[in-house]
Amino acid sequence: MSRRARFIWLSLLIGPVALAQPGPGAQRPAPGNLPPAAVDISVPQRSSLSGQDMVKQGREYRANMDKVVTELQAMVEQARKQKDIIRLNCVMDKLAQVKVSMNIGDEAMQKLQESVSRNDESASLHEYTRMTIVNQKVQVLQNEGQTCVGAELNYIGATRVEVEAPNLPEGVTDPSLDPPPIERPPAASTYQ
Repeated sequence: MSRRARFIWLSLLIGPVALAQPGPGAQRPAPGNLPPAAVDISVPQRSSLSGQDMVKQGREYRANMDKVVTELQAMVEQARKQKDIIRLNCVMDKLAQVKVSMNIGDEAMQKLQESVSRNDESASLHEYTRMTIVNQKVQVLQNEGQTCVGAELNYIGATRVEVEAPNLPEGVTDPSLDPPPIERPPAASTYQ
């Protein structure tokens, strides 16, 4: 590696650190006099729910997810009966996303039950949080499925087209409607 390349790499590595240092007249606060923003911000998470309450709440979330699937399946059937392809595709997409989310929720629920049985607080909290997020995602998908717009809201009626033609004798056409003759452009090169 050349000297120039080494210098460039060294300046890229050390430059930001040197720029981040306080100026020559700046004073550093003493370790005991740090501003409130510099105080330890890591706070251990504690759940207000016991392990069994988390499992109970997780089961309620799962029951709500089943209700959402039933509702979306009814909407799919309704769209099929109405032959509304746009709404059918939209609702089926939401239903598929809900089923994927439910699989993630089922996995989280299983791990939650295992971690509660092991009395592993941090794992229980993690899996309960996953279950809560999945439940919220399913609720959003339910709302999106309810707002799927299909052809029935856009449909005004049958399209009716009326054409008015000039009264010309039979077999005569209007020469002004004929397209202009097409001329071949000149050759771009002398080679053919």
